[in-house]
Amino acid sequence: MFLTQKKKSKPSLEESTYNPDQEAYFGNFYYKDVAELTHAGGWTVLFQEKKSYLDPEARRILNTPENYRPSLRTALDFYAEEHKAKASEAFMACSMGTPFSTTIKMVTYDKKEFWAKAVGRPIFNENQEIVGIQGVFQDIDESKLKEISLETSVKVIESQNSRLVNFAHIVSHNLRSHASNLGLTLDLLKSIDDPDEEEELNSSLYAISASLNETINHLNEIVTAQTHALDERRLLSFDHVLQSTISSISRTIEETRTEIFSDFSEVPELRYIPSYLESIFLNLITNAIKYRHPDRNPVIDICSFRENEKICLMIKDNGLGIDLEKHGDELFNMYQTFHTGKESVGIGLFITKNQIETLQGTIDVESTVNEGTTFKIVF
Repeated sequence: MFLTQKKKSKPSLEESTYNPDQEAYFGNFYYKDVAELTHAGGWTVLFQEKKSYLDPEARRILNTPENYRPSLRTALDFYAEEHKAKASEAFMACSMGTPFSTTIKMVTYDKKEFWAKAVGRPIFNENQEIVGIQGVFQDIDESKLKEISLETSVKVIESQNSRLVNFAHIVSHNLRSHASNLGLTLDLLKSIDDPDEEEELNSSLYAISASLNETINHLNEIVTAQTHALDERRLLSFDHVLQSTISSISRTIEETRTEIFSDFSEVPELRYIPSYLESIFLNLITNAIKYRHPDRNPVIDICSFRENEKICLMIKDNGLGIDLEKHGDELFNMYQTFHTGKESVGIGLFITKNQIETLQGTIDVESTVNEGTTFKIVF
């Protein structure tokens, strides 16, 4: 009888020898590599111990000093001012048992802002009591900025296409009107023998020519405004732009005894296209002066503030006001004026609204006849 030795088969994954040291080594190795590759840092807050922890990748992303000790008291310092309320609400809800997953703007220890994907969940003890919260945040600044830039470009293009159609209608309507008047006048000239009537029609031709030239200039202003829509935005000081505007119309301000008060303490700066912000200030201030009340000197109040995480600008005057029930739908239309005897052609507000909306902002108005008008711009 022959005995044959049974060949030992290779152990399966489940049958492999368990080596806790090896697991700890690879677990730590993979954790560190994954964290570095994904730019993801971890954090933990323990309530009873009143302690907070940041892992090495979190410290690297936040650029904290080696001796920095995280705490609940300073946790919100790592979030952008406009996102602190959002972060606080998420942490509070998580401490009550609700996990969160959100995109939020964070700030490094040396005050550099970046976009992050953040998740958090409660920590339970053996009695299912919440004893802390823990989470991970991932630096997605590069991809988020590209996404925002792409979304902005798409919105700008869509907005420009819409305005292009509207502009074509405006050009067609305005030029057709001038062309019709010109054609009728020329036809009349052919059949007129009276020198006096001929002279009168010649004068009409000059008037039509001047009006046509003015219309073309206005349309050119609109085109010029639209061509700046993709210009590079720059960090602008509200006060600097205002002072520049005041300087450019100083004679008008002096002659009308206009008083201008401003407060930009809450939001002193804005990233915007320079020519657009200058145009907004100029059009709304000159509008307030032009439509001043005859019984009092013009007073214009201007301030900046934040509302729903958006930067806003308010320009308020004590002028004639506008009957919005009657003219509200026409206020920003081209060639719309609402007060007689004023040197206005109704182009300024049209351009201002187009500039603001081209950059995805909004402009609203509140007005009371004989009391004044307030424009609110949300950038």
